[in-house]
Amino acid sequence: MQGEAVVLNGPASGEGTASAVRPGRASLKQFLASDPMLAARYAKLRLQSSNIRSSSYDVSKTCNLTCEGCLFFEGEDFDINRPAAPVGDWAELFRAEAARGINYPFLAGAEPALARDVLKAAGAVFTRGLLVTNGTIPVSAALPFTIHVSLWGTPEESEMLRGGGHFHKSIRNFSGDHRARFILTVNRLNLASARRVAQICRDEGVKLSFNLFSPTTGYLKKLKDGLAHDDSYFRFSTAEQNLSLTVEDLRAIDDMLPAVAADYPDTVIYTKAYSRFVTNPLGLYTIDPETGWATDCETRKVGYHRHFRTDLSSEGAKCCSPNIDCSGCRSYAMATGTAVNRFPQYLHSLDAFRDWVDIAEQWTKLFLIEDKQTQ
Repeated sequence: MQGEAVVLNGPASGEGTASAVRPGRASLKQFLASDPMLAARYAKLRLQSSNIRSSSYDVSKTCNLTCEGCLFFEGEDFDINRPAAPVGDWAELFRAEAARGINYPFLAGAEPALARDVLKAAGAVFTRGLLVTNGTIPVSAALPFTIHVSLWGTPEESEMLRGGGHFHKSIRNFSGDHRARFILTVNRLNLASARRVAQICRDEGVKLSFNLFSPTTGYLKKLKDGLAHDDSYFRFSTAEQNLSLTVEDLRAIDDMLPAVAADYPDTVIYTKAYSRFVTNPLGLYTIDPETGWATDCETRKVGYHRHFRTDLSSEGAKCCSPNIDCSGCRSYAMATGTAVNRFPQYLHSLDAFRDWVDIAEQWTKLFLIEDKQTQ
């Protein structure tokens, strides 16, 4: 990595530049000289996160769950008539992506575990990356990717929110898998259950972190227009009772989730510094009033990160989750990368720099497999 800082660009990637850290270079040197342990942590981060360049790929357009307000199906970017590319075309794309310098694929979709041949093609090209799954389908032990298994609450809440009782099955499928981290998406209806989920994960011996529900443009429009419910991704939400987080919810989350992390330190990957950042009631990004898109989200700022749909098109896809409304986006993948890339903003004091190190360490623990962190 060039430069003097770990700068993680995109939802799960990084490449530092000298110009990004020059304003605080003197402060950085003073901070490192004043605290040898902090300096060692910082040096490890630079080694772990060196030269990571990511792009994202929706490899499947089908799913076996019906999550309320689904990030994939509830928005204008999803087109039911868009074809799914054959595996041979995916393999060719992955080789081309590696040739242009991409070395960390972000594999999602609807449910990517349903596209086993595409995942195998990705594993033949890339040595690390991220697979986001609902956990209901086992994936090959040969895949070299970090696996994020999504949870939406307790077993009872998951059945209501996702249209299927997958909770224990997901844990059984990935318990003991060193690649796996479980991610609880916290929304207005399940935020009181984070502690119980953490306890279950502790008892099962799996790692847990938290994601904040980020509504899609489609979900918000249905709420605003008072549209009728359907039998798939808009089953019960109303303007008065829905998953979107209020300012009061954000305050409660910032009080609760760091406390849960402190009580389950061997299970939960979540820091106070990141919690303060992601629960900012003013939002995380500057929004272009004409497009409604974030202008300072790292997924959108870096030139190399692209988002490919199931037909391999990428035109007009604003980020790795193109259906999310940017003004309410607090998705952990984009938020952690963005926070770490705002490195210069954390150089005004030693305490602020410690916060940055905490957030960057949270990123590495979530997105990198331990035995691949220095590759």
